[in-house]
Amino acid sequence: MATINLGNIRFNWCGEYSETTTYYQDDVVGCNGSSYIAKKTTRGISTADRNIWDLMVAGAEKTYVIGEQKLMPFRLSELPPGWYFRNGDNYLLDSPPGRALDSLSANYKEDYKITIKVINGQQYINVPSAFASDGRGYFERAVDGTNRAVGSIENDAIRNITGQFLSFSALDAKLFYKQSAWAAGALIATSNSHGMSMNCFDASRVVPTANENRPLNIGMTPAIYLGV
Repeated sequence: MATINLGNIRFNWCGEYSETTTYYQDDVVGCNGSSYIAKKTTRGISTADRNIWDLMVAGAEKTYVIGEQKLMPFRLSELPPGWYFRNGDNYLLDSPPGRALDSLSANYKEDYKITIKVINGQQYINVPSAFASDGRGYFERAVDGTNRAVGSIENDAIRNITGQFLSFSALDAKLFYKQSAWAAGALIATSNSHGMSMNCFDASRVVPTANENRPLNIGMTPAIYLGV
């Protein structure tokens, strides 16, 4: 019968991970349903940092990846632990979320405009922003990474609409004016010495318009997973 030398079992279960606790080599902690073992003495370093922690047992629940982004069906104040609002806010570089952001790849940080900057003599790093400079939220769409890069932004655009008004008489224009402008409100006609001309097209007289092109949509909170 095989024997086990208990003196060789060095794992020390320390309960749920806490950023305020000092852990030593071979200490084991729980975090988001998984277990991690410390490689060296550490304090305040996220379990996502593979220089410090090794994954020991993966939990049965979904394991999110540091830097994962999604739209969440929760209010900002009710985001689950480990998730942060994607609004471009800055965090101290040596804080848990700051270290998690800094651990992301150089490509990721470049694609999503994550930079380190000095504010009041201290280093900060920002989360990505899901909002344009005018406050509108971005629509997210798939790219292949070749013809269009991850993180690239396209401005508003619609398919081009072209048309032509051929020569027409004042009577024809008057009829067009009555049928189109008076009825639908999209076109306005004016007269001059050469007859009638169309000088205004305003789609908002006919259909709902806004300062962006948008489908029917429902609001959700854009978030990024940092695991701390």
